[in-house]
Amino acid sequence: MANQDYEEIIGLEVHAELSTKTKIFCSCPTEFGADPNTHVCPVCMAMPGALPVLNEKVVEYAVKAGLATNCSISQDSKNDRKNYAIRLSD
Repeated sequence: MANQDYEEIIGLEVHAELSTKTKIFCSCPTEFGADPNTHVCPVCMAMPGALPVLNEKVVEYAVKAGLATNCSISQDSKNDRKNYAIRLSD
C-alpha cells in the first residue's frame, strides 16, 4: 500500500480557563465558590430548544492567542457542542 495518497495533518487541541465574566455559550456568571447549581441555565443543561449564544470575548481571546503564537486565523469557524442526554433513575 502506497502512502502517497495521504497527507499528514497535525493539530493541537488546547484547553484553558479564561477570565471572562460569563460562560462561553450563555450569560451565566463564571464566579468561583458559589453554591452548587446556582450558575446554570437551560443552555448549560442542554435543554431541548435552548440556543447557545457565543461569548465574543472568548473569540477575541482565541484570536489574540493564535496571533501571539504565529498561527493563521480562519475567517470561518464551526463548533459542534457535545450535548448529552442523561437518564435519571426512577
